[in-house]
Parts: sequence; C-alpha cells; structure tokens
Amino acid sequence: MNAFSFAEMLVAMVAIAVVISMLLCYKSLREAKDWSLTDALSEDVTLTRTDQAGNPVDAAGNLLAAGQPPLAVTLMKASSSRFIALIGTVAILMLYVGFGLACLYRFAGGNEIPDMSAGANFFYSGLVLFAPYLINKFSSVFSFFKP
Repeated sequence: MNAFSFAEMLVAMVAIAVVISMLLCYKSLREAKDWSLTDALSEDVTLTRTDQAGNPVDAAGNLLAAGQPPLAVTLMKASSSRFIALIGTVAILMLYVGFGLACLYRFAGGNEIPDMSAGANFFYSGLVLFAPYLINKFSSVFSFFKP
C-alpha cells in the first residue's frame, strides 16, 4: 500500500471542504422558513383575469362591458430561463472546481500550472447556458414600448 502524496492529500482536503460547504448551504436553505427554491426560480407575470371561455372578466367574475379595462392579476410563475441559468451555474461551478483541483494537484506536486487560455474559451462557451435568461431580461427592458 503506497502512501498518499502531499498533492493528493491537499486536493482531497480541498474537495472535501467544497462538498461540506455546499452541504451546509443546502442545509441552511432547507431550514429557512422564508425562502424557497420555487420562489427563487419564479418571476412576476401580469395576466388578464378571464373566465373559462377565455373572455376577460372583472373582479367579481362578470364579463367586461365595452370600454371597461381588463383586470390585471400579478402572479408568480415558474421561469424556464431562471431554471436553465441555475443548471448552467451548477455545471460551470463543478467544472471550475474540477479544473481548479487539477491545477492545485499539479502545482502541489511541484509542476508548473498549465496555460489555461484554452480552458478560458471553454468556460466562455459555457455562458451560452445563460442566453435564455439574458434574453428574457433584455426583452423586459423594452416592455415600455408595448401598447
């Protein structure tokens, strides 16, 4: 049985610290009374209140008279773009930690840290995962042009 090297021990300790910190964050969020992942991944959406046939109605549920403005109701709805951004963040975080541990292992073993310029391009391409969220936010900037 061979002994662990300093580099292996250091990488193992950092990896364990990362996992423990993620578990502590998870535990803290699970125990929070005023926070939920569902709410965090939802956004305000303004909808027109309608009957079952799709006709706009007032607060009492009666059909609108001619010229009467429809009742707008603001609800929290699940956001696909926010969910995609969350998954992208987790994926990029795992890759970042993985590359960081590999560089740490190489450095602690007495070698040079490799040139990461090609790796940077890989991470930049991962930003595409955030495109739906960014487009959604960018389109909301121009919402005042809607009639």
